[in-house]
Amino acid sequence: MSVFLESPLPLRFGAIRQISRFVSAVHEVVSRQWLLHLTFVFLAYVIAGKLGQATTNIRSSNLGPVWPAYGVALAAFLGYGYRVWPGIAASAFLVASQGSVSPLAAAGQATGATVAAATGTYLLRRISQFDPSLSRLRDALGLILLGAFGSAILSASIGIFSLYATGIQPYSGLSSAWIIYWLGDSTGVLLVTPLIFTLPQLFRLQSRARIVELAALVMVLTAACVVIFGDLPLFPIRLNVLAFAVTPFVMWGAINFGIAGATLSVFTVATIATLLTALGRGPFSGNTPFINAALLDVLFTVLAVSGLALAALIAERERAEDDRQQLIREQTANEALSRLSGKLIAAQESERARISRELHDDIGQRLGLLTVLLNDLLPGSPDGSRQVVELQRHASEIAADVQSLSHELHSPKLELLGVAATMKLFCSEFSGQQSVMVDFEAGDVPGGVPTATSLNLFRVLQEALHNSAKHSAARQSAVRLWAADGWIHLVVSDAGVGFDVEEAKRGSGLGLVSMEERLKLVGGDLSIESERRRGTAIHARVPY
Repeated sequence: MSVFLESPLPLRFGAIRQISRFVSAVHEVVSRQWLLHLTFVFLAYVIAGKLGQATTNIRSSNLGPVWPAYGVALAAFLGYGYRVWPGIAASAFLVASQGSVSPLAAAGQATGATVAAATGTYLLRRISQFDPSLSRLRDALGLILLGAFGSAILSASIGIFSLYATGIQPYSGLSSAWIIYWLGDSTGVLLVTPLIFTLPQLFRLQSRARIVELAALVMVLTAACVVIFGDLPLFPIRLNVLAFAVTPFVMWGAINFGIAGATLSVFTVATIATLLTALGRGPFSGNTPFINAALLDVLFTVLAVSGLALAALIAERERAEDDRQQLIREQTANEALSRLSGKLIAAQESERARISRELHDDIGQRLGLLTVLLNDLLPGSPDGSRQVVELQRHASEIAADVQSLSHELHSPKLELLGVAATMKLFCSEFSGQQSVMVDFEAGDVPGGVPTATSLNLFRVLQEALHNSAKHSAARQSAVRLWAADGWIHLVVSDAGVGFDVEEAKRGSGLGLVSMEERLKLVGGDLSIESERRRGTAIHARVPY
């Protein structure tokens, strides 16, 4: 009794140990993945921050016209979730503290960036099925309004408060500093966040023409930016008024390469324009640092908003057109299937009616005659032997006709003799029944043809010969069966009156439709050559 009471305990503790090991393994994997994400986010933010701090000539106390690191922060939260906040906070503090601010101000800026990016992610996820690749216009507008301009209000407010609380006053004014802070973070989102999620699409381009076009876009856009923002000595006229002349290139990228092309184009413009402006060149280098930074932010914002909205709108229209075409194809397929189903039902009813007529009008009457003859047969009659012979003949004919009718419904000879021998026997039987000549010739037909292939070819032969006997008015038909180049070919031809193939397909006849559908089931196809008074040739082929 004690054995039964104690035995479940080791099993229970063993199960608990297994569950504990499983939980530990899962926790280890999750922790390892989390650390990997933290490391990746930390490095990405630091690199982006260092790039943003490189343009010292147009920056003031750790503020500048473009802050790509904030775009990295928002992308990290969207891609990995809120759990990567320590990586964002640590990297933001490191980058800010290496600037011209105190550790307390750097902590405030890092807090603002982390809280604002998390808030922007929360707002974007309130959008139904938000896609960071911006496949819908709603997603693009959400990123622009909520992810960029909306969340940057929070980061700019917390960051500026931290700077002013520690005695740092960038750009000689609270409002000026706040505007640059807000525009810098907003521009960082517009330039970097979509690029992170859509740039892999450009690496998956397969067409050589598309790759060449993308390379041409980047090279031409780079050359245009150098000319417009570089103040090259080759052009004595300053091209300040042409700052927005790069817009057609952004449109080119948006139209032909979608969000990825638009974002890459704007990012290229922003990189070159910012660097050249920091070097004292271009239309945005002749004013105060605040005005230069503000003008750059306005340019980048206009280009980014225009490119993202245009690309998202085009993608949405293309998707709507694809959905419309798919709906049309489905409706067409449904209508065709409905028509085909109706024809097949009608064919079944027609076949049943034909079999019923043959059973009633032919087999039934002959069986009735056989019954009468049996009743007239008298024992001991001198004509008994002759009557028995006559009865045997009638019975044999009825049995042969019943066998022929059953073979039309299903021929077991296909599995026993193969398709070539079965077709030859059928042509011979058909000649006798219909009083027509059928010349059958078989070439090199392989053995082991699949049953479905043999059956469908046999049905095509039946249908073709029946149609020929019924409609062609020809007394002779030719059947050719051979194999070549991985295909089995069947040709049934006659020299009868012929017909209009297209008109026959549009009509209510079911023979051609039935043959085509049968061949499609085994990957084959059907071709028909016929003209009025010039005969008909039906060519069926199936792979083997």
